[in-house]
Amino acid sequence: MTHDFTWSDAPPGEVLDPVGIWIVRAPAGQRLPPDGSAPPWLDEKERSRLASIPQQSGRESYAFAHWALRSVLGSSLGCSPGSVGFLRQPCPGCGGAHGRPAIRSPAPDPAGEPLEFSMSHSGDHVAIAVAEATIGIDIESWPTPESVAGYLPFLHPREQQWLGGRAGDELVRDFARLWTRKEAMAKATGQGMAAVMNRLDLTGQPLGWRVRQLLAPPGYEASFAVPASVHVSVTVYEELPQPMPELART
Repeated sequence: MTHDFTWSDAPPGEVLDPVGIWIVRAPAGQRLPPDGSAPPWLDEKERSRLASIPQQSGRESYAFAHWALRSVLGSSLGCSPGSVGFLRQPCPGCGGAHGRPAIRSPAPDPAGEPLEFSMSHSGDHVAIAVAEATIGIDIESWPTPESVAGYLPFLHPREQQWLGGRAGDELVRDFARLWTRKEAMAKATGQGMAAVMNRLDLTGQPLGWRVRQLLAPPGYEASFAVPASVHVSVTVYEELPQPMPELART
């Protein structure tokens, strides 16, 4: 059963930009072919990345996340998930081919708005955002206290101060929330975490952007980022338009 819901951050009378967000849990059981081969709908780069993941659970999560993205985009574009192909836009910082992802195929409609999207996965959950405006999304499971202690010195000084009075589960939760804000901004700008790690204070709203927290499953946090000029109407879904093919599961 789905529990989809819609909300908006726009004042009355403002033009709304529709945003679709999927926060989906991977189904239980094997999600890769029994012989360990890559699913046929992954492209060459994705297959190479899949093969480099050492843990079986990590490979399964990766495969499901990339099916989920194709399922959502295929539904939005009116095509089969397997026909969706990707490319990387130039990095706005250095011009290298590692900027924001974009759709290579099917070819975009010249008369329409290009579809923007972002995807993140952590543990057994995937978060996907689709919009006409630039967008970045992130989902993270709660880290261990040891991980939090290791990363704290690399945050912006104001963020370190903001987290400084917290302990236990409160510290872990709020660190995870802050981290998803950073990842969402990094994905929205296409500049990566190096541009936001200790250079950008995300305890508030960054100049020119809106960062919003999402309702996430227990033990997870999630956020998305859009330009400040964008007023969104957000619909959140809990099920994919098309589930991962049973052929790839046992």
